Amino acid sequence: MTESARNTSVRDEDLMERFKNGDERAFVALYERYKRRVLAYCLKMVSSRELAEDVFQETFVRVARKAENFKSGNFAGWLFAIARNLCLNALRDNVQHVSLEEVQDSLPTEEEPEFEISSEVLRGAIDQLPPDLREALVLRVYSGFSYNEISEITGTKLATVKVRIFRGKQKLHEILSPYFADKV
Repeated sequence: MTESARNTSVRDEDLMERFKNGDERAFVALYERYKRRVLAYCLKMVSSRELAEDVFQETFVRVARKAENFKSGNFAGWLFAIARNLCLNALRDNVQHVSLEEVQDSLPTEEEPEFEISSEVLRGAIDQLPPDLREALVLRVYSGFSYNEISEITGTKLATVKVRIFRGKQKLHEILSPYFADKV
């Protein structure tokens, strides 16, 4: 059995313990396991590829530096809590506003009929959401976390998570409604 095949059957928490005990291969295994999900989360949260890549790298640097702070429990939750905090810091420090007009300008015209929302249009709509609603939707829809896991990652009550996801979907519908009006 190869090293990578062995590592897929090892729990995240066990890999963290091995890393804390000096096994750098355990950290590499965790990085390989989560790199795509964390980068995708960062991209959806901060809207800039360059900024997302910086946050992504800093996330794993923090995991390595703060390994002793991980006691036990849900490694994915701990990892995404680090990524979340760094994304929120980046958003606070690099405020970027996308106007509704910019989103509407990216909608297809009558000459370009499309029946699916392009990723650019959806990205623009997601960027319009307040950070708390965007975060909840990204964690749920794109990162696949359960409501309970989102509650743990964000440090909010379960009911608050459910409300944020519901309101985020409502707000997305409002932002994208001009697009859907022409398709009915």
